Amino acid sequence: MSRLSEETQEQPEVAARLLEQVRPRLGDLGALLRSRGTRQVLLVARGSSDNAARYAQYLWQAVAGVPVALATPSLTTVYGRAPDLADHAVVAISQSGRSPDVVAVVEEARAAGRPTLAVTNDPGSPLARAAEQVLDLDAGPERSVAATKTYTASLLAVALLSVALEEGGPSGRRARDLDRVPDALRAAVAGSTGLEEAAALLVGHDRGVCVGRGLHLSTAHETALKLTELTGSLVAPYSPADLMHGPVGAVGPGVPTVLVAPPEQATASVLEIVPDLLRRGAPVVLVGADEVPAGCLPVGLPPEAALPGWLTPLTAVVPGQLLARRVAELRGVDVDRPGDLSKVTLTR
Repeated sequence: MSRLSEETQEQPEVAARLLEQVRPRLGDLGALLRSRGTRQVLLVARGSSDNAARYAQYLWQAVAGVPVALATPSLTTVYGRAPDLADHAVVAISQSGRSPDVVAVVEEARAAGRPTLAVTNDPGSPLARAAEQVLDLDAGPERSVAATKTYTASLLAVALLSVALEEGGPSGRRARDLDRVPDALRAAVAGSTGLEEAAALLVGHDRGVCVGRGLHLSTAHETALKLTELTGSLVAPYSPADLMHGPVGAVGPGVPTVLVAPPEQATASVLEIVPDLLRRGAPVVLVGADEVPAGCLPVGLPPEAALPGWLTPLTAVVPGQLLARRVAELRGVDVDRPGDLSKVTLTR
C-alpha cells in the first residue's frame, strides 16, 4: 500500500484526536483572536494550506461576521512593505511550518503587538516559534507529497476556530455538529462511489477545470491541486461566475469539468452551468450531488458521510483525493513521489 493510501485512511483518526485536544482550548483561542481591539483576521498560507484558508475566509465571515482577508506575503518579503495590522489578528496555516514567507508575515504581526496563531503539524517549526499561540494538528508524519490528512485536519481546525469566534462560544449546536466529523470522514474514505468510471474518463485528458462556490471554492481549489500534482494534468479551479466570464471558451470535448456539488447553499449556482457545459460537449463529473442531471458522471458520497452544510468541505474533498490517486495509478505514477515534487516548498 502506498503512503498516500495509508495517510488518506488515517483521516478519521486524525480528526477524532484533533477534536479531543482542541475543544478544551476553544475559549482561550477565541479570546486570543478577539483580543487587543481585533476587528479583522488576516490569513496567511501556501499550497493546500491556502485552500484551507479559503474555507476560513468564507466560514468565519458567514458564522461570526468577522471580516477575513488572505495575506499577500510578497508585500513583506519582496516589496518590504508590511500591511498596517492595527486591528487585525493573524492566523497562519502551514502543515510544515517552514515556509519563510508565511513565517515572515507572522513575525511582522507579532512584532507589531498583534495576536498571532499558528495552525501547523509541527509544533517545533519556525512558524510555531514565531506565533503567540499554536494549534497543533497532531496528524503524525505525512510523508507522501500530496497532503491528505493534514489538509482535512486544517479544515477541521478552521471549523473549530469558527466555533471559537462565534458569539456564544463553544457550547452551541455547531459545536455539537463537530462530533459527527470522524465517522463522516470514515464513511467518505471507505464508501465514495463512481471513482473507477470517473478515473477512466479523466485519464485520457491532460487539461480540465474544477468548479465550486462559496465554502466549496476551497474544495475546487484543493481537488484541482490534487489532480494536477498527482496526475500531471493541468486542472484549473474556478467559481462558476469566474469560469463563465471567459475561461469557459476553452471548455469542450477535450477539457472535462469536475463540479463540486454537495448539499450546501452555494451548490445551486454550480449546477446552473451544467447545460452550457454539456452543450459545449465537455465531459462533466459531478462530485457529492444528491441529484445528478442527465449527461453527468456522478462521484458520490455514502449517506453515512452526510454533514451539516457548513462542514461539508471536510468530506467533499475526499472523493477528489481518491479520484486523483486513482487517475495517477492508471497512468503509472508513483503517487508518493509524483512529478519530481518535494514535500516542502520553501517559498520567499
